[in-house]
Formats: sequence, structure tokens, C-alpha cells
Amino acid sequence: MCPNNSDKMANLRTHYITHLGQYEQQLEALWSAAADDQSKLSDIQSMAHRLAGSGKAYGFRELSQVARECEQALEQTEHLSRQERAPAVSEPVRELLRALKQISKAEPNEVAHNYAQDAAETKSQSENDIPVLIVDDDKNFALKLSENLDSYGYIAHVEQNITQLEKAIADYDPLAVIVDMDFFGDRFAGARQVTYRQHNDGAPLPIIFISEHDSFDLRLASVRAGGNHFLHKPLDISRLTALLRAELNMAPVEPYRVMIVDDDQDLLNLYENILDDAGYSVRTADNAQNALNLLDQFQPELVLIDVKMPGCNGIELGRIIRQHEEFSSIPLLFMSAVAGMDVQLACARLANDEFINKPVEPWRLLMMVKSRVVKGRQLRSMDRVLMTPGADVAQDPLTALPKLVEVRRTLNGLLQQPFEGVLAVIKMDLREFHSINNLYGHYFGDEVLQGVAWRLGQHLDKDSMLSREGSDEFLILSQGHSSQKALDEYVRKLVQVVNQTDMNSEHGSVSLSVDVGVAIATDNNMTADELLDQTDIALFKAKAAKDAERVYFDAELKAEQKYRFTLEQSIRLGLDKQEFVAVYQPIFSVAERRIVGFEALARWQHPERGLLGPGEFIPLMEERGLISRLTEQIISRVVPQLAHWHTINPDWFMSLNLSAKDIQTPVFINNLTSLIHAHQLMPEKIVLEITESLLLADWQSASQVLASLRSLGVRVALDDFGTGYSSLSYLQRINADKLKIDRSFIEHWSQTGDARLLRATVRLGQSMNMDVIAEGVEKNEELAFLKQLGCHQYQGFLSARPMLPEDIEAGDWF
Repeated sequence: MCPNNSDKMANLRTHYITHLGQYEQQLEALWSAAADDQSKLSDIQSMAHRLAGSGKAYGFRELSQVARECEQALEQTEHLSRQERAPAVSEPVRELLRALKQISKAEPNEVAHNYAQDAAETKSQSENDIPVLIVDDDKNFALKLSENLDSYGYIAHVEQNITQLEKAIADYDPLAVIVDMDFFGDRFAGARQVTYRQHNDGAPLPIIFISEHDSFDLRLASVRAGGNHFLHKPLDISRLTALLRAELNMAPVEPYRVMIVDDDQDLLNLYENILDDAGYSVRTADNAQNALNLLDQFQPELVLIDVKMPGCNGIELGRIIRQHEEFSSIPLLFMSAVAGMDVQLACARLANDEFINKPVEPWRLLMMVKSRVVKGRQLRSMDRVLMTPGADVAQDPLTALPKLVEVRRTLNGLLQQPFEGVLAVIKMDLREFHSINNLYGHYFGDEVLQGVAWRLGQHLDKDSMLSREGSDEFLILSQGHSSQKALDEYVRKLVQVVNQTDMNSEHGSVSLSVDVGVAIATDNNMTADELLDQTDIALFKAKAAKDAERVYFDAELKAEQKYRFTLEQSIRLGLDKQEFVAVYQPIFSVAERRIVGFEALARWQHPERGLLGPGEFIPLMEERGLISRLTEQIISRVVPQLAHWHTINPDWFMSLNLSAKDIQTPVFINNLTSLIHAHQLMPEKIVLEITESLLLADWQSASQVLASLRSLGVRVALDDFGTGYSSLSYLQRINADKLKIDRSFIEHWSQTGDARLLRATVRLGQSMNMDVIAEGVEKNEELAFLKQLGCHQYQGFLSARPMLPEDIEAGDWF
């Protein structure tokens, strides 16, 4: 029987633990000598770098963290003198020693237990893994054949006793059986047992007979036993695999070739074992020279390169590889425990690929490699011509999962023929994922997405298909459930998988939760797009709920879908006919209660239903990508209106709101600029209100928009501050001119008398030189308290509701 993957991983880990004992002794010796020889500190720094990369990969998360802190401490003190440096790094070095001692004290079996469990879960079956059974009493031959088949993507099981054939088939459920003819001198034993099995069972199963002998009688016995093929030993493996794939209707596939370059032998051993067990053909090199020698011989389809290596570092090796025209198209994936942005950018420019931070855990290694070797094979199949954009559109490069186009293709195929059981599409959306990106960075955010993809993939039914189109949404096509109740239990299980996914960064752990939308195919007349749209509607409903939950598309949602479709058509028609108008709510100074400006709010002058509020159309506009058209129309109404009112009071300002789409695709800026110049307005009299959650959801885009607005000269107000995720560091980056306090803060004080949060928010705005505006002021006592706190401006029903411009001008407001 082939060695179990978890056994091999446990053996590697036991060896690593022994190596850690050697590291401990070396570190003690180096630290003792460092008092007199400062070069020893550089040796300690190199050791810490290696441990930072290998610790977590072998399951020692704390060791990696402590080693990284030690390495960083040593880097930060390089400018100090010998007398200053040693005391400065004393504590990090002692912490690293403590972590090493703690591991070496534990019994290897005890330490390895949890890791062996993780390794068993991490064992990856490549997409071509096919179970086959080898029945042969020659143990050495059978094990060697098993290893060869493993390298071609098969899972090979070995049985030495021909009388146990039926039991082995029942135990391993192979798709094909390779049977020796000769057992203990009986040249026909294999054929007789197969014949007996065929008579008893009758289930068709491809049988390939093998034998050291070749004769007419043996081949006739093979045919009468129902054998598909007869091969003579010694076997031609390529011939055997070709026959297997022909019998199983599989296209010929050779293992993907991966080369790993790292000076850390512990990691080379680990990564080689993981990839080898997953069916890859792997070669390793511990320095740049050996790697270059291997390139010609091995012709890898992917090269994983450690950045920090002595003599010739990883980036230099990558440049050398790129100098060779014949290797210019090989994907390079750089790895390092050093996460400096300059290193990341250098790697990205060189390889046009991602930089991956060490430690690289086994599951993540498999995921990162899979998507890139596919790309590598595509490149080679095109005679080394670089792929055109979109050539790998069917696969997500981050998670190696198929994209939506593959789900749609598969779903359309299923819907075009009768299907049994419940066929459903499940869509999962990670809650507050933008906060993870902004708090911990996009590299950790990517790791979270990969972790979720990996865990979900390990718990899918065989008839389910997992995909990721982008962002934080995962789509699962699932079929064959006996009832909706069975489907619901399956969805519950997958939700639990996500909730239990343990993701940790150097800043702490992250808890995950998901919203889920589910749509069930009701008949064969549906299209994939219809079912996917229903899933989107169900997910939208789930996301609107306060807590994470799952929502099924049903008759009620179907009616809502019809309503929403009709409403969308009416909105589009309304935009075409310019039916959307602006109403204006005056903004007052707290001290004098005089008008200082207005907030423009969108309304729909519906031809049949009258003036409609934003709740009737804004959510659907945002969902359907129509909100930018509304923003353009409102800006086109508001700027001329402000110019007209400036003839009455040139000090008034005008506020208007921006949406997420406006931030992602800021087409409004050109129109706003033209209107400001056309009406000769001072740009600072225009105030654009943006919510903090909107800014933090896509800070990269938002920061560029803010820079453009600053350049134009308009002012920015931070709306609804404190109602979402508030970060003081981002508040400083945003550098808003105004801070708007949400009505809920004022209401809380009004109901409870607790002024701490309201007072702190006003003081925060004042300390950052922002005008503080209170929204939703409805009572005189609220206004009086805001005046006491030093709030600058307010708006609310206490003084004025939103009004059409003609109502404002007809009243006594001016």
C-alpha cells in the first residue's frame, strides 16, 4: 500500500522539529558570541528570516511571528553600535529562543498530532485524480507502479492477495483495475478470479491484465475473463496510462512541471512533498546556479523563487531567467517573509504576477500553483507567445476556481436536459470584507479569499461546482439533492465551514460570516441567466438584513422581481425624460439660526404617483448601475440653481451626495468642472458628501477621487460619521472639510441624556478643523445642546424640510 500523505507530512514535521533543536543550539551559541562579534547578529538575523518563512508552513504559527519580530528588530538596529545593538535586540532574541525551547520540549508525536490532521485535510486531489487498483503479489513492483501512476494524476491502491479482489474493489471503488495473471506460480490465477468476480457482480469495470509471460493461452484467458487489454512486463508506463485514459475517456495529460528555488532545505522538502503528492512533477534547487542548470533539463511550467537568498537573490535570479528568450514566458511566483512594498513591486514588474508572503501554508501553496501552471501550459501551447488579455478568462487567478462564464456554461447544459433532484445556485458574500482589506491590507485580504475558497472546496459535494467571479462573492452550482430540506442542510454546512475558517494575521485573528442567496431551478424552461439573476435578488435581500442570513428566491421574491423589473424600466424612462429633480433642505448656523447653505436631495417627479422619495428608486439605481446618470442630472440642476441664488447671497454653499458608483467611476467630475466654470462659481461653494463606509469600501479609488476634487477646489463633507466602521487613521487621510453627525447620535442623547458620544464626535471634528454639521435636528432642546457643544451648523425638521426651489423662493426664507 502507498504511504499515506498524512504519514509523510508527519515524518517531515518530526524531522523539522529535530532541526529546530539544532537551530536552538546554534542560536544560543551565536547570541553568546554576539557580545564580542557583531557579525553574529547578522547570522541570527538570517536564521530568524528562515524560521519566519518555515515555522507557520510546518504548523508553528507563533514561531513564525516571533521570528519575524526578531528579524525586524535586528534590521531596525543595524545603524547602532555594537554596544547599543545587543541590548536593543535582547528581548526579541530571547523570545525566539523561548519559542524554540517550547517546541523542542514537547513530544514529537504530541506536537505532530494536530498537524497530521491538518495535513490530511490539506491533501489535494488534482482535477485529474482517478482511483485505480493494482492487484499483484510482487510488492516492490506494485509500489513502484503505484508511484508512477500517482505522478500521472491517479490514486493507486495496491492489493497483494488475488482472493481479496472483490473486497478491494468494494473498499477502494476504483475506476479501473490492473491485475497480474501470475500468483504464486499459477499463471491463470488472475484471470480466474476476475472471471469469478464478473459472474458474481457483473458491473462493468475496465480490466488491464499484466504478466511476465506472453502466450496465446494467456491472452485467450484474458479475453474470456473480460479483460480490456493485456500488457507484457516490464511495463511501458506511457502505454499503460494511454490505455487507461482511453478506457476512461480522458484526454492525455502529463503532470505539470514545477521548480522551487529556496535556500531553506526544510521548506524545499515540505513544498516538494506537498506538490508531489498532488500529482505535480517537481524539481528543487537551493541556489540560483543550480536553478539555472535545471531550467534546460526540466523545462518547468512554473518557477517558485524565494526572494532572499545568499549570493544571488530571487529578484536577480528572475532577471537572469527573463534574459533567456526561451524562458521569458515561464510564470515566476516570488516568495519571501520580507513584505516590503519595494520588493513586491519589483517582483510584480518582473513576473507580471503576484508576490506571495511567507510562510506559505500547504493549502495556499496548492491553490497558488494550480492557477499558474495552467497559465504556463497555455503559454507554451501558443509557441511562447504571450497570452492576449482574457485568454485565461475562465479561471480566477487568485483562487484557481472557475469564473462565472464556466458556471453559466455548465448550468445552461444542465437546464437543457431533464435533471433529477434539486438543482440550485448558491451565492455567498463575505460580510465586511472591505474592512478586512483596509485594516490588514490586500495581501491578507487575498489570503482570506483563498482560505475560504480552499475550505469550501474541501466540503463540496461531488456534484457541486464552486466558482469566484471577483471581489468577495462565491458561487456554488449544486445538484442532485433529494429535497429542498436536504439542500438547506447542505447550505447550512457550507455556511458553517466559512464561519469556522480561522484566518490569522500579525494584527490578530479575523472572524468571518456570510450572507447567502439561493435560487432553485423549477423547470427546464429556465435559462442560466434567469437563475443567476434570481440568486442575485435573494442575496440582495439577505444583505439587507441586519444579521448574516440565507434567503431563498420564492414566489414573494418573484413578485418583487417583477416589480423591480417594471420599476427599472420606469426609472430608465424617467431618466430619459428628465423626471428626476432636486429638492433643497436649508442648512443653518447654530449660533444665529440663519441659512448658510443647502443640501440638494434627489426626488422623482413621477407622472402618475407624484413626488417620490429616494427610497423608491435609489437602491435599484445603485444595483443596476443607473446612479451615475442620476448624479449627472442632479449636478446639472443644482449648479445653475446655486448660481441663481448667489445673486441673493454669494456666501451660500450647496451640498450634494455621491454614490459608490460615482467613486468607482467618477464621470461626474468633468461635468461638474464645466458647470462651475460656465456659471463662474467659486468651487469651494460646492460641497460633496461622501459616507465613510463608501470611502473605506474602495479606498484606492476613493483616494484618487478625493485628490481630483481637491485639485478642482470643491470641498468634501464626511457624511453619517460613526454609523459604520470608523478609523481615525483614515479620517486623517480623508482630510474632509466638514463632518456631518448622524441623527442617531442626537436621538441617543435626547432619549438617554448620555452625551459622551455626541460630545466626543463634535470635539473630534473641531480638533481636525472641520465644520461640524448636525443632521435631523427636530427639537429646540437638541439645538440648544448642540450650541453648548460648539456645533457649527445644523439641518432638520425643526427649522425646514426639503423643498422645491419655487417653494423656497415663494416663502419667507430669503
